[in-house]
Amino acid sequence: MGRRKTVAELQKQLQYAQARANYNPPAREAGAATQRRPKIGVKYAVLSPLAEADAAFTVQASKEGVAFFGGVGALGLADAATDPSAPKGFQPAKLLAMVADATPQLVRAKGSNRPYIRYGKGTRDSNAQYNYSAPITADAPANLKAKVTGVITAKKTQLGGAYGRIWFEPEDYPYAASGV
Repeated sequence: MGRRKTVAELQKQLQYAQARANYNPPAREAGAATQRRPKIGVKYAVLSPLAEADAAFTVQASKEGVAFFGGVGALGLADAATDPSAPKGFQPAKLLAMVADATPQLVRAKGSNRPYIRYGKGTRDSNAQYNYSAPITADAPANLKAKVTGVITAKKTQLGGAYGRIWFEPEDYPYAASGV
């Protein structure tokens, strides 16, 4: 058996249940402009030791992300060719960045009126892009660290101050077998 709830706990649960019952989610605006984030196909050289020698896939990359990190050549990518698409579950090595404002703003959420701090550049409804991601590869695994370090060093000054950040996520090459 559990313990008995206090009056204060029951009142708090009742208040929460009443708030849930009275909540009306905001209606979606019909005809509102969507944010387009175009993708481009690029040739990605697989670095995993589990892959075949000189394996390459065509992966989709954010057009803005590739441009932000210096273009196809700076990331070790090439224009898409007749390479096969990546297998299910494959994640290329990626660089990710968040560009911030020098002074974060305290804003309130539209639906719940909850206060939060906005670190990204621009204002809430400005549709300014501040998150970027792009695949990165090299001709050999040993050269990948030098390439990543070079791109990060070149882009550090464009992150908008102390709240901006840039990071690397390694390649995830799925390898599985089944059967008897």
